[in-house]
Amino acid sequence: MRKIVKRTLSLFTAAMICLSLAGCGGGSGKEGAAKDTLTVLKNEDVTSLDPGKAMNQRSFSIYSQMFEGLVKYNPDTKKIDPCLATDWKQSDDTTWHFNLRKGVKFHDGTTMTSKDVVYSLMRYAKSPVVSTYMDWVADIQPDGDYAVTIKTKKPYATLISCLTYPVAVIFPQGYFEKVGESGFGQKPVGTGPYKFVKRAESDSIAMERFDDYWGDKAKTKNLVFKIIPEGSQRTVMLQNGEADIVTDVITSDAASIEQNDKLSLMKANSNKYYSLMFKCNSKTPIKNPKVRQAIAYAIDKKPLVDVVMNGYGQVGSLLVTPTVKGYDKAKDQGNLYNEAKAKELLKEAGYPNGFEIEMYVRSGQPYEELTTVVQDQLKKVGINVKQIVMDSNKIQEKLFAGDEVPIEIGFFNNITGDTDFIMQKLLPTTYGQTYFNDEMTVLINKARSEKTEEGRNKVYDEYFDLMAKDNPQISLFYEQMLIGMGKHVKGFKPNPLGAHQFSTVSVSQ
Repeated sequence: MRKIVKRTLSLFTAAMICLSLAGCGGGSGKEGAAKDTLTVLKNEDVTSLDPGKAMNQRSFSIYSQMFEGLVKYNPDTKKIDPCLATDWKQSDDTTWHFNLRKGVKFHDGTTMTSKDVVYSLMRYAKSPVVSTYMDWVADIQPDGDYAVTIKTKKPYATLISCLTYPVAVIFPQGYFEKVGESGFGQKPVGTGPYKFVKRAESDSIAMERFDDYWGDKAKTKNLVFKIIPEGSQRTVMLQNGEADIVTDVITSDAASIEQNDKLSLMKANSNKYYSLMFKCNSKTPIKNPKVRQAIAYAIDKKPLVDVVMNGYGQVGSLLVTPTVKGYDKAKDQGNLYNEAKAKELLKEAGYPNGFEIEMYVRSGQPYEELTTVVQDQLKKVGINVKQIVMDSNKIQEKLFAGDEVPIEIGFFNNITGDTDFIMQKLLPTTYGQTYFNDEMTVLINKARSEKTEEGRNKVYDEYFDLMAKDNPQISLFYEQMLIGMGKHVKGFKPNPLGAHQFSTVSVSQ
């Protein structure tokens, strides 16, 4: 195994960064006095601030401060609460009625009505980018100004979970039609506790409290996200007081944060697992299920967690994490590592001497380090991996174009907290799909028609069995989120999706 090198940041570089970033500097003023700006560091910039254009964590973790849906996930109770809808009921297997909250203002000053709700959701349902998340929509109609009726194509018992999607948020029809799609992406308008101020691409995004917000007003007036790709750099800035919160602490820096008496480290389980994703219709040996199964046996997951992730994570085999509804511990095979078995399966597949293969890697930590370990492990069974390091957006473009990406190392984040979501992503009709099995369609329709959680869980177990046989992905381990913050930060609550809400957070000097 190659030595994994921990990256460090020189004091000189840290100083230069400090001078170059707006708002940098020591906290002057009276100790304990409230600050009017909350500064949050993130590792990646948004793909877009338009929910109809981007459905990834780097984007929705930021735009979810400005947008809201009909319902919302409550991280305290782990249940779904009303939001822009006050209540709802199901009248038959495919019909749902929602009563809307009255008096809700958009950031442009207009009042939300049922027309905005219909327009927003139908736009997503027709979007070439995010429509797969709304593939259940048959029709949405207004019932007066403050109610809507949603019709689904087929029975969908977990519809309410789907409406917690960051993509199922509401925006003003009039404003969107006035500024157009491009203008909306540059200056988004929603109903959330924070409103957009400005964006400096690849640098920062600034928001301010929306004083006409219908609910509890944000505790801190200004919210600034700064984009700092280098993990150690984020840690230094937190230690120096240049930032209040780091949402994605790298595991190698966790101990130093814990040992700092001015900082605290929050550890939280998440809906995200790291994985190898395969193009099952590839022109390479990856198209053979036995090859994919051989790879599952060739990988020892323990050093991935213990060494690369410094022990922060949980080895697992399922394409859902323990925080997701439907997870079954009895189906979780954990670490399958068996080098002899891997070689046997490769021989059965017709590759006794192995083969060469390309692996596409998201740039940055920890993906490149994880790939180095996986590369060494696969070499032991005769599979020689060529790493292709690329920005994650570029990899997605290749996947959606149907290009040859035989293996990708990355992650999957279950945005609804239900096994239904990953099943949906593996449907043969999904945009950018690389796994084609009509059995997935049968299973997901069967699960969605089950009205009880017990009934759905039985179908989910069938799905887990199918994944163990076909291996369109190999789950490496389940993420443990590490969030660093100053002890002057109060009111932060982690969200297992990574869409943390900052309106409850207050900061002092």
